[in-house]
Amino acid sequence: MIRILDNTTANGIAAGEVIERPASVVKELIENSLDAGASIINCDIERGGIKRILISDNGCGMTPEDAVLAFKRHATSKLRKISDLDHLVTMGFRGEALASIAAVSRVNLHTRQIGQEQGFEVIVEGGKLIKSQKIGCPEGTQVEIRDLFYNVPARYKFLKRDQTEQGYIADLVMRLALARSDVSFRLTSNQTSLLHTPGNNNLLSVIYVLYGKETAEAMVEVNYFLEPIKLSGYITTPQVTRGNRSRQIVFVNGRNIASKIISAAVTEASKTWFMKGKFPSLVINLEIPLNLVDVNVHPQKTEVRFWDEQIVFRAVYHGIREALESGSTVIKGEITSNHYQTVTPLTSDFKETPLEYSLSQRTSQSKEKSEETSKEAISESSKLKYDADERISSAEQAQAFMMYQKTDQIASQTCSSIGSQTISQTESQTNNNSVFRSESNESQSADISQVTQSEIVSETQSRQSELAYLKEARLIGQVFQTYLLLEHKNRFIIIDQHAAHERIIYEQLHDQYLANKNRPFKKQILLQNETLELTAHEMALVEENLDELDRLGFEINLFGNNTIIIRTVPDTGKKFSSPVSAVKSLIDSLIDQSFFQEDKHDELLYTVACKAAVKAHDNLSYNEMKKLVADLTKLVNPYHCPHGRPLIIELSKTDLEKLFKRIV
Repeated sequence: MIRILDNTTANGIAAGEVIERPASVVKELIENSLDAGASIINCDIERGGIKRILISDNGCGMTPEDAVLAFKRHATSKLRKISDLDHLVTMGFRGEALASIAAVSRVNLHTRQIGQEQGFEVIVEGGKLIKSQKIGCPEGTQVEIRDLFYNVPARYKFLKRDQTEQGYIADLVMRLALARSDVSFRLTSNQTSLLHTPGNNNLLSVIYVLYGKETAEAMVEVNYFLEPIKLSGYITTPQVTRGNRSRQIVFVNGRNIASKIISAAVTEASKTWFMKGKFPSLVINLEIPLNLVDVNVHPQKTEVRFWDEQIVFRAVYHGIREALESGSTVIKGEITSNHYQTVTPLTSDFKETPLEYSLSQRTSQSKEKSEETSKEAISESSKLKYDADERISSAEQAQAFMMYQKTDQIASQTCSSIGSQTISQTESQTNNNSVFRSESNESQSADISQVTQSEIVSETQSRQSELAYLKEARLIGQVFQTYLLLEHKNRFIIIDQHAAHERIIYEQLHDQYLANKNRPFKKQILLQNETLELTAHEMALVEENLDELDRLGFEINLFGNNTIIIRTVPDTGKKFSSPVSAVKSLIDSLIDQSFFQEDKHDELLYTVACKAAVKAHDNLSYNEMKKLVADLTKLVNPYHCPHGRPLIIELSKTDLEKLFKRIV
């Protein structure tokens, strides 16, 4: 039988479409504040917004009649007829926000129009009007939401932990602040300030406050016009990259949206500029005539429909390409002298004094001093170092721990090669004959289950005996500060120092992980603590996962509202070369929600091993080279780095004589 739903049920269904979590409430209320012309918006939350959300602004306010009417479904001041959808200039328009929020929470609204002597209060609980009366209150509007989903336990149980919900809200407010650099946003949680933007109409200032100095300095301006689209914003140069697209923020007419066509255009435009698996940070806004964009295609207004996707693609593609190509002409000093003169005195431009900003400045200054001290200690040659594995596609990374069959034929195929063609053939033959063992899966496949522990031990011993000759080989030295050269009888051996050390560290960490699943890794105390600036969202993720990070060997302390201090790293027996890079990669994994999946632990160990290993262009002493070669002979797989690249190549005397035509 068909029935007309009562208002409570209808509002509950609407709330399910619009209000998924506390961040949804914050989004709807802040958008209302923006539509009211506010220049200052404060958001205060408790317990990740589940217990309490308070949004206050200095906007135009409402009349008593409108304040009551605003809680009715489909009550809106932003459009009157269907044709108005073609010319929307407001963030909200459906008139569902307050009704949906009030249906699943307790709401207290205070509002006062500019110039009026008195304000007005409306109290609604579970969709029912409890009280409305005149009161004294500041100009603007304040909405307090308490006990979200108190009357809908089925939805309440799907909420995440407080820190996780706080992270969603922080990420949302950050995006809204990037969209409106002319508005000052403040977010506090449990009386702790998480972020505060200046509202000085300078997008680069907002980027500096939210993402830190390193990202802001690497930004180049995007400014492009392709009729009828105007593209503006900033994108980082290839010197500063991320492991995912979490910092690629796209707006259409100031509305934050997710668009596959725009993401594809950004990816295509930056393809030849950024290594595979590395992505730029960007904040771009597309200004498009209102009648050419349909924003009414998603209940939460996160998607839009374009009249012509090809033109949108071309505008974004050419705009990003032009910015990257012109980026090399931007003088770094110019950024510091122009944009950062705006940033430095921000305190006077803030609508309120931000304590967290001065803390960020002190942290940044401390970090600069430590970087200067470190740079003085680095040799000229090590300044040229780079991560060799960055050239490796993430799709090519090893998915399981590899063990190779112990025939002399395979060993000789792996170790002996002449030129790139022979190396390629060797890798192919070796991979075709390899046995894969996934340590992360409790139930192994039928083929793998046939490999007994005794066979594994025998396999390892066989490997060690095959490479035992390396201990007796004459170490010639280091070439290009990247490769080790050795000679043994009629063999000429070349070892990639970074790949070899990476494999050594990886197997050490892998063994520790399997043997001590419930205990932390051995830790190495850093001689000088490292600091890293994060967004509020990233800080929430780190805070939530401090224990697991500590188990991996990273002792991290929270410092202020947007900075962490790295005190220890996993003990790999040698100086850990890139603690900050390692932690950045782990945070990227947190954002991708793949951090602690059992089948992902190998990738985490790859990352840590890579950042700990010596790099190409690092000078090694004679004893360090000898130690590296000796450790190589003890490995289960001494032939490839964790990413699959060969780490040792041999040429026989006969091979060399053929190359020099001594033998035809």
